Amino acid sequence: MEILKFRIWNYKSIIDSGDCHPSTGITILAGKNESGKTSILEALEDFNHGVEIREKAIPIGKDKEKLIDKEMPKISVTFKVPISYINEIFEEIGFPAEGIKQDFLEITVEKTFPNDYELSDKSISKLGLSTEGSDENLDDEISSAFDEVKSLNSTHSEQLGAVPLPEITVADYESSKQEIENFRSQIEANLPNVPEAEREKLTDALNELISLCSRASQGATDVDKFVEEFMQYIPDLILFSSFNDIFPNVIPLGELEENQWIKDLGEISDLDVSIIKSGNEREKIQHNKELNIQLNEDYKRFWEQDLSSLVINWDNQNLFFWIEENGNFYEPEIRSQGKRWHLAFYVRVTARAREGSANIILIDEPGLYLHAKAQKDVLKNLEDAADEGGQVLFSTHSPYLLEADKLERIRLVQKFDELGTKIENKIHKVADKETLTPILTAIGLEMTNGISQLDRIKNIIVEGASDYYYLNALKQTCGKNDLNFVHGGGAGNMPKVGTILQGWGCKVIYLYDNDKGAKDAIKNINSEWVTTSEEVIAKIPIEGGSIEDIFSKSDFAKYVLRDSEVEIRGKNSKHAKEKIDKVLSAKLFLELNNKKKITLDEETVGKIETLFKILDEKFQN
Repeated sequence: MEILKFRIWNYKSIIDSGDCHPSTGITILAGKNESGKTSILEALEDFNHGVEIREKAIPIGKDKEKLIDKEMPKISVTFKVPISYINEIFEEIGFPAEGIKQDFLEITVEKTFPNDYELSDKSISKLGLSTEGSDENLDDEISSAFDEVKSLNSTHSEQLGAVPLPEITVADYESSKQEIENFRSQIEANLPNVPEAEREKLTDALNELISLCSRASQGATDVDKFVEEFMQYIPDLILFSSFNDIFPNVIPLGELEENQWIKDLGEISDLDVSIIKSGNEREKIQHNKELNIQLNEDYKRFWEQDLSSLVINWDNQNLFFWIEENGNFYEPEIRSQGKRWHLAFYVRVTARAREGSANIILIDEPGLYLHAKAQKDVLKNLEDAADEGGQVLFSTHSPYLLEADKLERIRLVQKFDELGTKIENKIHKVADKETLTPILTAIGLEMTNGISQLDRIKNIIVEGASDYYYLNALKQTCGKNDLNFVHGGGAGNMPKVGTILQGWGCKVIYLYDNDKGAKDAIKNINSEWVTTSEEVIAKIPIEGGSIEDIFSKSDFAKYVLRDSEVEIRGKNSKHAKEKIDKVLSAKLFLELNNKKKITLDEETVGKIETLFKILDEKFQN
């Protein structure tokens, strides 16, 4: 189950975040300090089942006792839910599962301060749930539960002190619940007198009876019951806000089973506590050797900064951790803060990704203590965690954790005086230079990687974000990885970006739509940038067309609109302008292309090859 969308209201600096659409794998919340990135991650953590939204979430200046509904902190999350989960829940609550044909449903749940969950109206309609009470079914369940309590109480009346069991009043389940709770309190001291198996049966039956009475007193509906069960299925949202805790130098063997470090190491390796504590000497030596080899082979994939190893050893009383560097052994606590941070990060995050349960990993500012190259190692570890099948959301303002060819992952976070913290899914819509700085820096860093080979890189400045997303996807499809597409920030700004790259020694071509904008751009380049247009200008090879017109109508409907039956009248670009969000659709196409190989038809491939041939010829000339 994955998160498709979330939204936050009245949470610290957030008045209304707006909808955020996270990626399937890694999503990056980028923005300057104090923009509200941490608050977004904390709100997602507070959505977890079994916890209350923290009181510190209440906006400053608000009195929680005087909050009205529209001022309450609230978190809405939309999940992509397999229909198998829906059917299991329906079976559990006794609701007939009929008429749902899809493999997945989008289900939205809203959590309001402190701990109230509700299904959205749209989700209720999709599921076909009733909002009316179902007291008749509950009456039967309560009667059955009461009969079991009555039977057990009668059998063990003497051991329980002959406390009279109150009757259930159908007309007043709230009072009945209180009376049963009082009965439970009165017999609690005598429960140890009842045989253990029977005692567990009685305790479970009493708890079930009290829970059923509580639901009946509230007029529990099918919706209430669905939500209660559904929350057992949602992924755990695990927030790592600090990795300052370090490996202990030593753990007593008697504490291994309960120690969290040992549990986490057990998730990412074959560490076997039973061998460490009670195996024969040959087993212990063999296990020690294999364990250390396995751990360090894995760890070295994510840490390339120095030649160091994590070493685990033990005697008859304690298990020891060491860090080996150049043949010397050091306790973890005396190594650098960056090294300690990364060890904690590696173990904690890798364990959560591999432990076999549904987890969504949230990380606040990873890599603060690490230099640029080490931050790239952190990114590699996060990629691996996402590949395990879970989603990863992390906040950053570091350009070293952003990749210029994966800008579709980025969601920008801004804070406004009147509007509070906002999440922007479309990075091209943000004009704030300080917010965009890490992204622009990342593009620059990507361009200067391997500076000795810049003369081999073919850089194409494109008009907009949708051009950038589509062309980065299509170059992968056609194996044209020598082409480097750069978002030019609009036709008027493209020469500015290109001139900077030319100053770095890059070869640059400007790619425009085949419309009036291209003609105006050529005039602009000739008049203000003193260059020959034919040498540096290329256009989409469709008369009057834009990047969307590279696709055949069938491919555009299938892969961009995600609806093969849709009727497209006129050009794809005209349909896109009128019917869809152009940039979001392009972004989703790139994500789809990254996830699986897309097979395009001959018409589309022909137009793409024509465009790439034009670009190659421009660079040759």
